[in-house]
Parts: sequence; structure tokens; C-alpha cells
Amino acid sequence: MKIKNDKLAIQIACLVVAVVLWMIVMLVTNQTLEDSYPNVSVTIRNLSALENSNLVMMQEKENITVTVKATGLTEQLNSISSRDFSAYIDVLGFKEGVSNAKVEVIGPSGVDVVSVYPSQIACNIEAVISKVMDVSVQFDGVHANNYYRAQTVPNPSSVKITGPRSVVNSADKAVATINIDGAMDDVIKTVPVRIYDDTDTEIFLSAPIRNVKVTVPIYPTKNVALEPTVVGVPEEGYELVDVTVKPQRVRIAAEQDVLDTIKGLTLEELDITGAYNNILLTRNILNSEGLVFIDMETIPVVNAVVEKIIERELTYSYDEIQFINKSENSDVILEETEEEITVTVWGTSTLVNSLEKDDLILTLDLSETVTGKNTVKLECVSEFTFKEIALSKDTVILEILEPQEEE
Repeated sequence: MKIKNDKLAIQIACLVVAVVLWMIVMLVTNQTLEDSYPNVSVTIRNLSALENSNLVMMQEKENITVTVKATGLTEQLNSISSRDFSAYIDVLGFKEGVSNAKVEVIGPSGVDVVSVYPSQIACNIEAVISKVMDVSVQFDGVHANNYYRAQTVPNPSSVKITGPRSVVNSADKAVATINIDGAMDDVIKTVPVRIYDDTDTEIFLSAPIRNVKVTVPIYPTKNVALEPTVVGVPEEGYELVDVTVKPQRVRIAAEQDVLDTIKGLTLEELDITGAYNNILLTRNILNSEGLVFIDMETIPVVNAVVEKIIERELTYSYDEIQFINKSENSDVILEETEEEITVTVWGTSTLVNSLEKDDLILTLDLSETVTGKNTVKLECVSEFTFKEIALSKDTVILEILEPQEEE
């Protein structure tokens, strides 16, 4: 009987020791600990409600993360990761501006969330606005030589852009780019419109921008003369000497069929009635419809040179007379060779004042003379044109002597 009781006591003691040892092991190997779980993804709730209110969240929405600290039994903490936590913020009711949204975290069962970092997310909310921008056209390449690119207007000439307020307000220009390299005729293309800020950095908007149709007129060119028109006569005693125009020629561009008909361009009339000095006036080009004037910075200027008519006397001796059509070997004897011949010329002041004696030549034409005495008309010739020339002696008496035959 005693032996049985001893056995039972030993068994009970072993069981108690086993339970105690198990409890010790469990307490050592599965105690409560705290651990951190980084890069827990944060989702955003009620974004659609925000967008329905014509608002938009400006910061990146896909890669918001937080770090979660949690407590739990060692065995449980060792079996979970960041993916087992669910974090979110709720933007329902947010207005335009910066608002802090509290980060809510849901952890696995049996795990307590101690802290979240950051505990709040600053949400920058902006209103979605629109504005209309004029479209400017830029060109890739250069048209062919001796051609001209006329004014280009896109259709439509403006576009409406839509986006967050700060983005739309930063838009500085709307640009449509078209390639015209080597073009010799009109270029017509439908091209996209791109938006740039004031640093020429392209801005990308969520709302699409409509394309525009760009027509680039390409015209042939040529140089033509400007032709002044002068009417009227100067004051009595004055004369129109010269008419010049500046520029003398201009480069024009037009459709080929129009350009082919242009040989020169006529200017408005310049009236010099009663003028007694130079007249310098701008004159418009007539019949210029359909023409494009290239590199013409100012209106053409017509200069009408008007000078006073003056007279001047020059004296010549008989020795200075030249014979024309004189027969070979014949001799000419002039009478009254001691007398001087006075030549009076009337002409514009510049011409007459610069006149030299050699500019006037006294001549006798002997083509119709006969042997013996002849009266021949005295003439004065010059390369210059005078208003009038008068000689103090109209004719000269001379004798033609035929050569005697040798014996």
C-alpha cells in the first residue's frame, strides 16, 4: 500500500514540475514585445467626393507611407509584416487649402498599434479652374530660299486649359509647332497644342487640350523697281533736274499668279507746280493689294530736284573751231579770225556753274561747201543738255582751196 502511494506522489510531482517548466518556457519564448513596421501604404478615402466638388489633391497619392509601431506576443510579431497593416486617411469635406488628415491604422488581430509616424498627412487641396489662352505658332525648319512665310493664324486661335489653380496660373503660353522645312507652297497641318510656363518648361494637364489646324502661307518673292510720278511744272525760271526714289527697289511676295503680273510698282503722284527748290516727300505705293513688302522699313521717299535757270557766257577764238567733213588735202581759210565768238548758255545752276570750256565745242560742217568762198552755219555741240544756247555769230565766211596737182 505504501509503495502505491509513493508512486502516485512521484507522478504528481513530475506533472507539477512539467507544468512549471512549460510555463517558464512559454513565458521566456512568447513574451510581449514592441516592433516597428516601416513603409505601410496609406490609402485615401473619398477622393471621388473631392473631385466631385471640383477639387484636387496636389501631392502624389500612390506612394504615401507611414511607419507603424505595434505590440504583441513575440511569436505573433515574428509572423507578420508591414503588409498586414492597413492605413488610410479620409479627405471627405476638405476645402481648398492645406489640411491635416489623421492617419488611421488597422493591425492584425491580437496586435495593438502603439504609434504611427507621421500621425498626420498634410493634404494640399486646390480648386480645378479653367482659362482661355491664345495659341502662338512656332516653326520647325526653314522654308525654301527666295520664298516668304506670310502671317500664320491657327484655327481655333485660342484653347481652353483646365487643371489645378497653381498649374493653370503658371501657364505662360500655348504653342502649336509645325514643320515647314524646305516648303515652297502653303503648309496645312493639324497639330497638338503644348503649354509652357515662363521658364519654357512644359506643363502637363490632366484635361486634354484640343488640336488646332495651322495654315502657313508660303509665297514666292522677287525684286521690283519703284517708279515715281511727277506732275506740274516748277516756277518760271526754274527747272526739274532729276527725280529719285529711295529705296529704288523693293522685295515683294505674293501668290505666283499675282507676282507674274508685277513688272514695277508706281508711286503716288508728286506735284511740283510752282516749286523753286527741291521737294522731298513720302509717297505710297499704288495697287499694292495682295502684295507683301519684305524688309521695307519706311514709306518710299521721292526727291524732286528743282534748280534755278541761270546763264553764263564763254568766249572762243576762231582757232578753237573744229571742222567736220573736211575733204582731205583741202585748205580752209577763215575770215575775221581776230574776232572772238561769245557762247551764252542757259541751264540749271549746278550744270552751268560746273561747266568747262571744253564741254562746249564750236563746229563748222563742210560737207556742203564748194571750192571758193562759203558761208557756213556755226554750231555749238555738247554732251550736256541746256535749256538754250546762243552764239554771238551765227555764220562764218570761209574759203575752200583745192590742192594743186604736182607737175
